[in-house]
Amino acid sequence: MQEKKENSCIFWSIYMLQLVNPNKGNKMRISQQVIIISAELSSKTFESNRQRTQTLKDCIEDVGLVFKEALGVYKGSKEVSLVVLVENQLEIDTLKDFAFKNFDQESVLYQDSNQEAYLLYNDGKTEQLGILEEVLQEVALKSDSYTIMNDKYYMTKQRMASL
Repeated sequence: MQEKKENSCIFWSIYMLQLVNPNKGNKMRISQQVIIISAELSSKTFESNRQRTQTLKDCIEDVGLVFKEALGVYKGSKEVSLVVLVENQLEIDTLKDFAFKNFDQESVLYQDSNQEAYLLYNDGKTEQLGILEEVLQEVALKSDSYTIMNDKYYMTKQRMASL
């Protein structure tokens, strides 16, 4: 039963996204809302995680969303992550469904249009993280959570309080 769950998408969500956005373009925009998502679990084998990642990519492509592959480190574990452009709540909810219902993920990282980053948890809780910004490799490697995309390292950092 578990394998069937991992190898299928949530078809209602796919259907709804295709109705809302049937001809979505493939251009990434600056300051875009994004979800950083992974299908991998540290308890799975390399091959199982590779298959799970491919299934997630297929699900995301099926709903017409644009993504870029990245390497994520979460709680010290490296995993293939996908940085997905989102434009509305339906797309965000669809990706959360993929992560939580299909791939048993604990959380996804969401960056809103104000470039504020949050962890969205599978129990409905939200943790505000600050801003997602590029950092030096040395800084990232000292942390247990960061993302590498296009050979650049990204971490969240609390915003400075304005005076």
